Amino acid sequence: MKIIYLCIIGISGYEGPDFILGAFDNRDIAEKAKMTFIKDNQNEENQVKVLTEKDRWIEVEEVKLSSFSCDIPLSDFYYIISRFSEGFGQIYRDIEAIFDNYENALSKLEQLEKEYNESDASFPEYFAIEKLQSNQVNAKTVTQWLASDFFGDDNRLL
Repeated sequence: MKIIYLCIIGISGYEGPDFILGAFDNRDIAEKAKMTFIKDNQNEENQVKVLTEKDRWIEVEEVKLSSFSCDIPLSDFYYIISRFSEGFGQIYRDIEAIFDNYENALSKLEQLEKEYNESDASFPEYFAIEKLQSNQVNAKTVTQWLASDFFGDDNRLL
């Protein structure tokens, strides 16, 4: 079992779903990425804020490391499957699984979609796969993330 650390930027559900800063198989590198993000985005009042595309500052609720036990080998890329839930003007993101290849990630995503379609869900939910290079900060910024639609492309990749 491998432990994968996701550095997650917590954002208000009214602004958009949480952002994954990176996927790391080394806790020290993950911690360094977390601290660098905080340092680069912290103001004089010790609040962590990011500028949106609409030139509006939003406060980051938290920057956290979440660990996931995965039965996968070390990889150059990780494929993170997320469930996006919408309700009352908010969008929330839950991490469902992490894989080391696209095919397995897509298979799991299709299983989750089937389960959702067979359920009696109260609110809309959808699933997508985010491909992140291991032990690297996400090439996408929080601002770019919040400007996207979170549905992914034709291959369901964000």
